[in-house]
Amino acid sequence: MKRFSIFVATMMMASVMQAAEKLDLKSITSGAFSASYVTGINPIEGTDLYASISSDGKQVVSYSFKTGKQVAVLFDVEAAKAPMKSVEGYVMSPDGKKMLVFTKSKAVYRRSFKAEYFIYDIARKTIKKLSEGENQQVATWSPDSRHIAFVKDNNIFVTDGEKEVQVTKDGKFNEVINGIPDWVYEEEFAFNRA
Repeated sequence: MKRFSIFVATMMMASVMQAAEKLDLKSITSGAFSASYVTGINPIEGTDLYASISSDGKQVVSYSFKTGKQVAVLFDVEAAKAPMKSVEGYVMSPDGKKMLVFTKSKAVYRRSFKAEYFIYDIARKTIKKLSEGENQQVATWSPDSRHIAFVKDNNIFVTDGEKEVQVTKDGKFNEVINGIPDWVYEEEFAFNRA
């Protein structure tokens, strides 16, 4: 009986293996075995939540990692009376109380872009433009969430949301580039922050 069971199991395995598609170069190079990725979610530091932009681009919403359910609307274009039609991206402050939202992005090279940034206070529901003049690049929060550094006109600026300080003054297109890498470093090393 034991031999018969082994024989039946072997025959079943052989038939299953015959039914399987053969692995060939075309199926490997076509992307059929590529990994699936989850994009567009950003964990909110110190919580079990993540944030994501709504499909219509009008809200930044937080969700629970545990349940997958919506927890809160962190930013709403209409409720904030924001001077934009939609959000293209955002950067949460480390303390989670404010966020930088940006719109009207224009590519510079493959990974870098300039955009119109706004500072949004989540609790107060107030919004203000990060800086006047040319659009900004690589806006980044300080670790204590009190300051924002960014690049404008190839120079580095820092603001607390009220007072803007120009840190460098020698920036010149394709000659002196402060705070961001040139296209070679961006292309070869895949980063857009210096």
